Amino acid sequence: MKRKERDMFVRIAALCCFFLVSFQFCNAQEGWENIEDRAGGTQLNNIQVKEGIYRTFEEFKTNSPSITEEFQLRDKQLFLIDTGITWVQVNENKIWGCFKNGKIYVSKDEGLWRCLNVGRLLHFATIKIQRYMNPNPMYGVTMQEQQVIKQYFLDTETAEVFGLNNRNFSPYAAEEPDIKTFKSNNKNKVAQTILMLKAYKELNPLIINPNE
Repeated sequence: MKRKERDMFVRIAALCCFFLVSFQFCNAQEGWENIEDRAGGTQLNNIQVKEGIYRTFEEFKTNSPSITEEFQLRDKQLFLIDTGITWVQVNENKIWGCFKNGKIYVSKDEGLWRCLNVGRLLHFATIKIQRYMNPNPMYGVTMQEQQVIKQYFLDTETAEVFGLNNRNFSPYAAEEPDIKTFKSNNKNKVAQTILMLKAYKELNPLIINPNE
């Protein structure tokens, strides 16, 4: 098969996946209470990412984790084993991320967060607990909590991180005319953007360690 024909076949297959995902996504429930559980497994297209902790983005791009000792993830925090029996927490602000059990985790907002969609753009979401004072005429002032979910995507060609919204994603959608002209019946703009990002990743897979 000639390269041009092969490329055309790949694009057609990717767009078929896109429309299948479109149908499934538009009929899915909205809300992100269990966003990572509902995202499913990370698709790496047979890329052999090395398990370990990546201190920098450059380490990730060259598939060269500087820390390969045993480590654990507990409630979005990372722990390294010390002296064989003691686990020590790692400051997530001093690392880029890690790869464990087939999943990519990115450091952001005081935690490590699993990538939900993996391609040239890494899509992930963070969850923080926001506390505020709520004055109540009957019970006085009470402390309230609520979850604040923020969604991001990371460009693996530039290492830039953007908030996930239509404005930030538009330059990437413009690279793919079939995505740029896509219109969804879903009125949730974030859901529409995620749907387009899913299609984009089919046409633009993750590439690491290009020198090998």
